[in-house]
Amino acid sequence: MNKNSLSFLRENGAHIFILCVLLILTIFRISAYGNLRLSIANAETDSYINSSRASIFSWQIFAGKRLFTTNLIYKFANDAENCPITSYGKPGIGQEDERRIQPCFDKIALLQNILSLFGWAFLAYIVAKRLRNFFIKLTSAIVIVLFGFTPQIAEWDSILSPESLSLSMLAITLALTIELAFSLSKSQTPFQTKNEKILLAACVVLFLLWVFVRDVHLYTIPITVGLLALLFFIKNFRWQKPLMITIILLFAFFVIGFLSARDSLRATRYPVINAIDAYIQPYPARVAFFKQFDMPARDDPTYQDWADKNATKAYGLFLITHPGFVATTLWDYLDQLSDNFIQPYFFTDEIKHRETLVTIGQFLHPQTPAMYLLALILVIALIENSIQTRQPDMLAWAWLGIWVFAIGTATLFLSFFGDTAGTRRHIMPSVETLRLFLWIFLMPFLDKALRPNQE
Repeated sequence: MNKNSLSFLRENGAHIFILCVLLILTIFRISAYGNLRLSIANAETDSYINSSRASIFSWQIFAGKRLFTTNLIYKFANDAENCPITSYGKPGIGQEDERRIQPCFDKIALLQNILSLFGWAFLAYIVAKRLRNFFIKLTSAIVIVLFGFTPQIAEWDSILSPESLSLSMLAITLALTIELAFSLSKSQTPFQTKNEKILLAACVVLFLLWVFVRDVHLYTIPITVGLLALLFFIKNFRWQKPLMITIILLFAFFVIGFLSARDSLRATRYPVINAIDAYIQPYPARVAFFKQFDMPARDDPTYQDWADKNATKAYGLFLITHPGFVATTLWDYLDQLSDNFIQPYFFTDEIKHRETLVTIGQFLHPQTPAMYLLALILVIALIENSIQTRQPDMLAWAWLGIWVFAIGTATLFLSFFGDTAGTRRHIMPSVETLRLFLWIFLMPFLDKALRPNQE
């Protein structure tokens, strides 16, 4: 072995070893869960199929019952004659089913699995790459990839609904954003290199595709724009054209998303109405608040028309002005917010070592409300540490941590209060995002603790 080879191994040996570990775990993930084309439909799959029939060049591709990204993906299976659903899980009435290789839907299941396999391994590697201590590098890589490969998440990759896409696309977007953030944190002239421009473009495209997977994702755009705008207070970022263009582009797509949601009525009919029926109608004092917005009686023929035009605004103002209601309702449903989120749709006999995998998943997906307190403490610690040290890497981790924490919290709030039908499934991606937040952003502190005298 020549000197160049030895030098390469010394410099990159840790990363090569981690890549080998990730490859082994990925191969195990592929073999453990069966054919990647196996899938099962649920109660909402039909609506994704119907919505996907809109022309890609029409307003309906945005303003249909479902969103742009899922409309594109479900075009694989919107032929009613050639794409029959042969496996349908209905846990609400005790009719679970076996996964099957279903014509057309096998392509969607394969895509979901590929995105998941790549997304979790890619995120694990990128996080490990940005740490320095070998033990913490290896630990972070294993923890993150197992987080996505244990049944609490991996089994959702076979289900024909947006939960898998929501998590795997976020994992890929986050990995790219981490890479970009660390590159920019060390740059005297941000966005000047070709690599940084490509990374920025990739982040924006992946983020927008993720936004148009679920309605609640739309409201992460203002969060992202706000955090990007904070960069203008840093001298190196001031008046950077790529940053300004990104903010304008994100704002434009927020307007498109808002208008399309309004035109489709998908947020009002029936999610918000369901929430008002559950949280407002049984309580005269709460109904009185809605009377300020001229809400008619529930059985009035004009109720639906009123709801289409005013329900979202009235309900939103109610949530903002009644923090006591929000706090007590969340408190009452802490058990639901700490669920294991194991999928209930299909039988799992064919999954190898499932009991062991579920147990490993219980370590990585903490089923306790303490997780929310720990996440809050961690994001505050990230902010305080970045202010005190002003180290580029900790500033990058702090910005990323605030972003992920805000995304998880906002989408959880909107998913929980936005609809009372299927709440468990709707909140699952947001709760898992906050659980993932703990594992990713704990690692920089552990890494720093093992190199206390290093900058």
